[in-house]
Amino acid sequence: MLDLDLKTQRALDAFSQSHWIEPLLKRPELTAKRMFGGLAIYLGETLVIVLMESGEDNRTWKGVNFGFGIWNGILIPTSREHHRTILRDFPGLIPHPVLAKWLYLPMSHDHYESYTPKIVRFIAKGDERFGVLGGTRNRKTGVRH
Repeated sequence: MLDLDLKTQRALDAFSQSHWIEPLLKRPELTAKRMFGGLAIYLGETLVIVLMESGEDNRTWKGVNFGFGIWNGILIPTSREHHRTILRDFPGLIPHPVLAKWLYLPMSHDHYESYTPKIVRFIAKGDERFGVLGGTRNRKTGVRH
């Protein structure tokens, strides 16, 4: 295994889907941590993908049943301005039911196994459509630290 810090290695080991991010493991700036019950992958300060593995049972949000696990797939952090071009490259991705500014690929999607490695390759090549600046935000001022 690559020389990852212990916290990142433990986070990766806890997720069966972490094999999808193998092309990113060569990046020295890679870190991983828990987020929304999933595994958030950062390259430096940029959050690039979140792997979710909560199962297919959680299909409902605010009384709406979506017909798929809304926390079981990959969250693609991006800004809305990039949705159109990403959706052109990956038809069938959807805005996440809870985090609509990010795109989502449910594990139950027909193209999950073919789209996920392609998305990770775009990220590995530095495609600027993928990823958002991470960090903490002051709830009162909205300013990131």
